[in-house]
Amino acid sequence: MARALVALMALTFLAATAPPWTSSMAAVAAPGRSGAVTVPAPGAGAGATVTVGRTTNLVNQTVLVSWAGFQPSSSSRLENSGDSLDVNTENPVRVYQCRGIDPTSSRDCYGSPGFRGIDATASQPAVPAVPPFTYPGQQDAFDATPDGPANWLDNVTRGDGTGEVAIQLFTKRESASLGCDATSPCSIVVVPNYGRPQGATEDLMDAPWAWDRRTVVPLSFLPVDDACPLTGDSLRVEGSPMAAHALASWRARTCTLSSGSVRLDYTSIGEPQTRGDVASGTTNAGLVIDPLDADAAAERGVVYAPLSVTGLVVAFQIDDADGKPVSDLRLNPRLVAKLITGSYRSGGNAAVIDNPVNLFRDPEFLDLNPGVHWPGGAPGNHPLLLGDLSDTTLALTRWIEGDKDARSFIAGQPDPWGMTVNANYKQVPLPFASFPLLDPLLSQTFEPIQDLDTLSRQVSLARFPGALVTVENGVNIVTKPPRQNPGRREVIGIIDAASAARFQLSTAALENTSGAFVKPTNAALLAGIAHSKVNADGVTRSVDLTSKDPRVYPLSLLISAALSTRASKFERQQMADFLSYVASAGQKPGERVGQLPDGHAPLPAALVTQLDTARTAVLAGFDGGDQGDGDPTDDPTDDPTSPPDAPSGGGAGPPPTSAGSAPGSTDPSTGPLDPQGSNPTVAGPTMVTVGSQPAGGRLLALPLLALLAAAAILMGPGFLWMSRTGRGPAWLRR
Repeated sequence: MARALVALMALTFLAATAPPWTSSMAAVAAPGRSGAVTVPAPGAGAGATVTVGRTTNLVNQTVLVSWAGFQPSSSSRLENSGDSLDVNTENPVRVYQCRGIDPTSSRDCYGSPGFRGIDATASQPAVPAVPPFTYPGQQDAFDATPDGPANWLDNVTRGDGTGEVAIQLFTKRESASLGCDATSPCSIVVVPNYGRPQGATEDLMDAPWAWDRRTVVPLSFLPVDDACPLTGDSLRVEGSPMAAHALASWRARTCTLSSGSVRLDYTSIGEPQTRGDVASGTTNAGLVIDPLDADAAAERGVVYAPLSVTGLVVAFQIDDADGKPVSDLRLNPRLVAKLITGSYRSGGNAAVIDNPVNLFRDPEFLDLNPGVHWPGGAPGNHPLLLGDLSDTTLALTRWIEGDKDARSFIAGQPDPWGMTVNANYKQVPLPFASFPLLDPLLSQTFEPIQDLDTLSRQVSLARFPGALVTVENGVNIVTKPPRQNPGRREVIGIIDAASAARFQLSTAALENTSGAFVKPTNAALLAGIAHSKVNADGVTRSVDLTSKDPRVYPLSLLISAALSTRASKFERQQMADFLSYVASAGQKPGERVGQLPDGHAPLPAALVTQLDTARTAVLAGFDGGDQGDGDPTDDPTDDPTSPPDAPSGGGAGPPPTSAGSAPGSTDPSTGPLDPQGSNPTVAGPTMVTVGSQPAGGRLLALPLLALLAAAAILMGPGFLWMSRTGRGPAWLRR
C-alpha cells in the first residue's frame, strides 16, 4: 500500500510539473504484462506510444524500450561505427537513462554528448548550446562518462513506425554520478529527432528541437545498499560469483523473517580461494562448485549442502549483415576452443596468419549455422572472458577436453577446413582454471576481465575486450574500444546464466556428447545435474561428459555450500536457519525478493533431501559434538538456539521432505521442489541488496577501526578531566 502511494505521488508530481508531452504520458500510463508500461508519446506524433518493459523494483538490469507510431527513419540502420555518429540518416531515436523523473535537458542524462549550438544567421535565430552530462564534483565539462561507458542507445524507426532498444539500467552502484536508487528515482527518456531542416540526424540528438519531443517514463529502484537491519550479528558467507544473484535475493528476505531470521554478509570471490579460506578456518561458510581437498574438509568437519542449479553460458549480442538481431547460435567445443585461444586471424600475427579472419568467416561455424546473412565481422572477434581463477573456467575447459575433435585441435591437428590453433596455445594443458595469456600480440585485444559482474555488464553494453595504450608527452593514455551500436553488434562473452537472464542476452545452444545442441533452459540444466559424476562427498558433482542423454546442457553447474561444523553453536544455528529458507521458499522461481531468480533452476527433490541432511549435520556440530571452535561466551545471547516462536529443530523449521531418491541419487525422475505454501512467513516487504560486498572494502575498514579505537583510548582521559573540571566545550561540562 505504501509503495503504491509513493508511486501515485510521484506520478502526480510529474503530471503537475512536466512539459506537455510528459504530462500527457503520466496521466494515462498503464502497466501491462510482466510490469511493462505503455505511455502516449505525443511529441513523436498523433497516436505514437512508448513501452518500457519494466519500470519498478529495478536493479542493475536490462529493460526493453520500444516505440510505435514514430516517423520512419531514412535508412534501415544507422551508418555509424564506434563512437562516431551518423550524419546522414534522418529521424533516428535515442533512449537515455536520466536523473530524476523530470529531467530539464539532456545534461541530466548519463553520457549525453551535448549540443554545440548554432549561431544566428540573417534568416534564423541562434540556437543555444546544451552542455554534456553534468554531475556534482565534475572537473572536466566534457567528461560525460565518469563511471564508465555510456548506456544510452540510438536506433532507427522501421517503415511501419516501430523500433526498439534493450538498455542496461544503472543504479548508483554502477553510476554514482547518476545516483539512481530507492530514494533517488530516475527515468527513461525517449528522444525522436525529427528536427528542423538539416537537423534531424544522430549527431544532433541533444538539440533543443529534438529534446522538446521527448517522452519521459519514471523508474523506481530497489535499495542499492543493504536493506537489512543494521543491528545484530551476521553470518559471513563467501564464494562463487555464480551465486551472486540468488544470494542478493535470499539475503534480503532472510533478514526480515519473523522467525529464524539471519543476516548474510556475502563476499563474492572465486571458488578456489574460497576452498582455501574454508580449509584454513578464515571462513566457516563458503560457496563452491568443486569440493575441498578431502583431508582439509575432514579437518574442518565440512559438510556440503546443495543450494542452486545454474550454468555457464555463451552469451552474445550479434546483428546480421542487414542489422537485425540474431537470436539463435550453435557452437560445438572446437568452435569455443578457437574463440578462447584467439585463433582467428588478427593483423599480421604469424601464429594465426592462415586462419579465417573471424568466427563469421569460419566454414565450420557457417556449416552449423546456415540460413543467416552473417556480418563481415571484426578481425579476431575475441570473446569476453573471466580473468579470475574460477571453477567455471575449469568446467568450460573440461567440456573442451572431453571432446575428441576439440582436444585434437588444441594438440595441433587442423580442422577439416585447414584452420589450426593459435601456435602460442598449441598443446596448452587442459583443463585450466584461469585463461592463460600466451600470445603477446593479442595483449591489447584479448584481455580477460576481472569480476564476473563486471564481465557481464560489459557484454550487455556490447563492447569488445582489451584497450589500446599510447604514450602522449610521457603519459600512458588508455583507450578502450567503443560500444557497438544496435545493428552492428558482434559481441560474445562467457558468463553465468543468471546474468544473461538479467541483461536479456541471447545464449548459444552448445553441443553435448550425444551431438544435440542444447540451450540452458531449466530442464536442460537439471538434466545435466541428473547425469553427473558425484564426488566422494556425495553432494558436489560435475556433468558426466560421457552421457549420451540428448537433454543434457553440458555446462550445468551445482553450487554447494561448504559448511564447517567446527563453527560456534550460534554460527551453526545461523547456517541452519539459512539452509531452511533456501530449501523451501528460496527454491520458488520468481522476481520477488527471496525467490529464485531466472538463470537458476529449482533443486530436485533428491538434492533438497541432501540439503536437509546437511542442515542436521551442521546443527549436530563437529564429530557429533555440540560445540565448535567458537567460544560460547562470544555468543550474543545466553541461549543461542531457535527463537521462541520457531519450530523445534532450529530456524524456520526443517524444509519439507519430498519423496524422491536417497541422498546422492542422480535419478532424473525426481522432480523439482514445489515450495508453495511451505513457509507462512514468506510474504513481506520488497527489499533487496544489489550485488555483493567486495572483499577489499571490509578489509580496508579494519585499519580505520583500529585507529579510531586507539584515538578513543588516548583521548578518553582528557575528555574525562575536562568534563569534571568544567573546561573544554560546553557539551562536555556537567
